[in-house]
Amino acid sequence: MTAVQDKAEKSYNEATGAALYDRFKASAELLSAEVHRAANMEEARQLVTQIIKDLDTPKVVYAPSELMDTLDVKSIGQAAGVTMTAENLRQQAADAGLGISQLDYAIAEIGTLAGNANSIESRMVSILPPIHMAVIRTKNILPNLLETIATYNEKLGELPRYLTFVSGPSRTSDIERVLTIGVHGPGRLIIVFID
Repeated sequence: MTAVQDKAEKSYNEATGAALYDRFKASAELLSAEVHRAANMEEARQLVTQIIKDLDTPKVVYAPSELMDTLDVKSIGQAAGVTMTAENLRQQAADAGLGISQLDYAIAEIGTLAGNANSIESRMVSILPPIHMAVIRTKNILPNLLETIATYNEKLGELPRYLTFVSGPSRTSDIERVLTIGVHGPGRLIIVFID
């Protein structure tokens, strides 16, 4: 590949990525999700630290993952002045104010996140605390659900046994169609994309 072809492909990928992000953000915000984007890991650390400070919650739980390690969430917790733990989540997650987990893909068409939830830790931190922060790499935004399913099949050879789809805060409705937010899960979803 020549330098001109490489530059053209990079330009195309950036334009496509920006369009997918914009589409995802618009779709997710219609579902009451809060969507943020960080240009790099340092900016992501600052953004996550500021969000945690603004939430003013003393206890944060997170599910261990590659992205959590790269973000260095323990130092984020120290900078934000909160207790940050990934241990003993069965007891810790229920009374934490915020749970942070890494999700695999974002589906631009419907503003939904998808994640391999085989780990019970990722399920606990994304369901039990009243606020869920999902972190995801921007390059993992896919156009639609069919491409997301195909990507899992290609990378894993099959769909995960527990595949989570997150579309905004938890919502439920009674027989009279009265919508309630946060009854069966987090009442607030914050999504942080990292370029």
